[in-house]
Amino acid sequence: MSRALGAAFLNHQVEQLEKSIGNAHGPSSRNWRERTSKYDSGNNSNSNHPTTKRVPKAVNKKRDGEYQLLSKDRDSPKPDQGSKRRSHESKEKDADIVILDASVLVHALNYLKKWCKQGREEVVIVPLEALNTLDLLKKGTNSLAQRARAASRILEAQVGNNPRIRVQRDEAFVPWNSIDFQLDPDSSDTKVATQTTPSPEWVRRTICCARWEVEHASSASTAGPKPKVVLAVCTAAMGSPLNSIMKLPDADANMTALLTPVPLPAPAHHAHSNKHEPRTMGSHVSHWAVKAGITIMDVKPAPPPSQSTPKSNGSIGYSGHPRSSSEEDRPKRIISNKGGRRPPTTESDKLKGGLVERSPAVLAMMEMVQRPDSKAVRVLARGEKLDPDT
Repeated sequence: MSRALGAAFLNHQVEQLEKSIGNAHGPSSRNWRERTSKYDSGNNSNSNHPTTKRVPKAVNKKRDGEYQLLSKDRDSPKPDQGSKRRSHESKEKDADIVILDASVLVHALNYLKKWCKQGREEVVIVPLEALNTLDLLKKGTNSLAQRARAASRILEAQVGNNPRIRVQRDEAFVPWNSIDFQLDPDSSDTKVATQTTPSPEWVRRTICCARWEVEHASSASTAGPKPKVVLAVCTAAMGSPLNSIMKLPDADANMTALLTPVPLPAPAHHAHSNKHEPRTMGSHVSHWAVKAGITIMDVKPAPPPSQSTPKSNGSIGYSGHPRSSSEEDRPKRIISNKGGRRPPTTESDKLKGGLVERSPAVLAMMEMVQRPDSKAVRVLARGEKLDPDT
C-alpha cells in the first residue's frame, strides 16, 4: 500500500513539473538544458526518471558530431608518418657487412639489437676474439661483467636463428705480416714502424679478421657494386676509470701546486677495474684498422642505466617495498639462555632449582648455611688440616 502511494505521488510530481516547464518555455523549447535555475531548485529525485520530451534529437545529432570530430582527430595521419619514418629508417642500412669489436658488444649493445631486428639488411660478423673477450669479462659482479653477460645472451639467442648474425670461421683471417699497412705522414718507413710499435695479440686477431672480410667481399662482387664493409668500434666508452684523461697541473696557472713540499700520490686505477678492460676501449683497434685500410664506424655508447631504483636487499623486505623508520626502530625480540636452564628468581627456586631433585637433608643444610647467624663453612683441600682455634 505504501509503495503504491509513493509511486502515485511521484507520478503526480512529474506531471506537475512537466506542465510548469511547458507553460514557462512553451512548446518551442528545443533543449532541456535551457531551463532556468528556479526550476532546478525542485526535487532532484525527479531527474532519475527521464522522458522522451527532455532529450530531443538535436542533442543526439550534436553528440554524434562531436564523436565524429574526435574520431577524426584520432585517425590523424601521425601514425602513418611514424610508420613511414620507421620503414624509411629500416631501408637505410649502415653497411653491407659490419664487423663487431668487443667495445661495441660491451658499451654499445643497442646497435647490435638494432641490426638484429627483422627487416634489416646488414650482415654482422662477430670475431672469435670478441667472444673470447666476453668470456674473460663476464666473471664478476661489476657493471662490466653484467654488460658482457648481456651481450653473450643476445649472441646466443641470435647466432643460429638469425642468418645475418654470423661468427668468424676458423680459416677466415689474413696473416698479420701479409697486411699492407698504409704510410703515415710522420714516418717514412711503415714496415719498421709496424714492427717497432707494439700491438696486442687480441688487436692483431681482430684486424686480421676484418681485413679478410674486406678482401673477400670485394673479390666476390666483381660484377656488381662493391659492398661496404666497416669495422664497428666504440672509442667514447663512458663509465670506465681507464678512459679518464689524467693531466698534470699547469705551471702557469697553478704555480703554488708545483711548490708543495709534500708530493701528491701517483694516480692509480680503480680498485675494482678488470685487467682485461683495455680490450673494451676500441681506441687500439681503430688505430690499427686505419693503418690497415679498413673503414671505421665509430658508434656512440649506450646511456648508463638509471639508478633511481635501489637493487640492494639491505633495506627491502620480503614484499619488495623499503622498510619504514618505525619498522627499523622497532626493538627485536631477544631470547636468552636458549636451550639451557632458566636462572632461579626466588629463594625457593634457588633451593629447588636444577635438574636433579635434592634430598631434604641437603636442603636443610643449605638453609642453615644461608642464615646470617651461621658460621662460615670452608672446604678443606686435600692434605689440609683444620686449625684447633677454628
